[in-house]
Amino acid sequence: MSDNKAFLLIPGARLPSHDAERILASLPTESREAIESIGEGAGQAVPQVFDHGCYRRAPHLVWLWKVITRRASLPHEAPWRWLALGGREQAPELWCLTPYTLIEGRISPNRPQLDDSTFMQLTFAIEPIFLKAGLRLQIWDCHWFLTRREDWALTTTPAMALSGLPPNEARLEGAAANDVRQMLKEIETILTTHPINLERRTKGLATIDGVWISGGGHEELFFPPTLIRSVATNDDAVRGWANAAGILIERLGRDEGHWPDAPHGDIIAVIEDLYAPWLTQNWDAWAQALPIVAQKLKQYREDALRFEADTVLTVAFGETGAVTLASAETGLMDRLFRRKSKLAPSAWCPDCYQEGEA
Repeated sequence: MSDNKAFLLIPGARLPSHDAERILASLPTESREAIESIGEGAGQAVPQVFDHGCYRRAPHLVWLWKVITRRASLPHEAPWRWLALGGREQAPELWCLTPYTLIEGRISPNRPQLDDSTFMQLTFAIEPIFLKAGLRLQIWDCHWFLTRREDWALTTTPAMALSGLPPNEARLEGAAANDVRQMLKEIETILTTHPINLERRTKGLATIDGVWISGGGHEELFFPPTLIRSVATNDDAVRGWANAAGILIERLGRDEGHWPDAPHGDIIAVIEDLYAPWLTQNWDAWAQALPIVAQKLKQYREDALRFEADTVLTVAFGETGAVTLASAETGLMDRLFRRKSKLAPSAWCPDCYQEGEA
């Protein structure tokens, strides 16, 4: 008998505990039925905490990094985001440099779109700050990256988790944290008075108010190869990890409700529709996305049969960790009458993310 598992990850599925009851009670019928379907087949919620630091708003990345690569460290994103754009391999440590726009003092979920001329003018404006700090600004299309000869003693909030945060609440940890914070403030000052932004303000266009450094690491191949057979995700870094851990490109899919053809074994899907509204606490948009998530879950659960997955586990993520919705221990009467368990949203959706709690 096989022991294959399908893991269905839902970032942003858990609600802040102080708001959960109110939000759940106000869901429209379709959204309420959708969130109730997430707990189908489950009888217990098993909690895990992944990170109270920089990755506290993106614990699913920690889960995926550790499961796919078998590394105990925090995720390295930048090398694979660079490669996904078509860049060449880089020997030094590589970091993402992400521009952002502020709306009422918080980082907008929408990245500013830069044409070639605007991008190069801003590049010339900020590059001297990085050179002074021993960093090289790397360019691919209209994307910035940084390289550094010696590895940085630095961990930061991943760029994907910035939405909705004031810049001073984005986390920097490590021996270099204070120097990097000061460098980023210096760049903010340059951008505030740059002619590009002055012109964009007069035209009512989104300004480039700052940049963020994240995801540093080296490209590598992971050994031993992963036992995961297929991963469905829209995240280029996760797809890169999976490929570097031995999963063929043709066995990596997008988040479309099914996996590509692959040998039978463990499989992973990441359903990302709740994550963006969860970051900004846009609970109306979050509720509207629930039926989409429920439909994908149904499709993945059905598709898992192709891989002879005996166990299908839904992993609902919140602020610092997740709960895995697992089957309950069944008694004789449950097995005889094939009673199906179902875990109510109230049992897993509220997210108590104080220190030491899931």
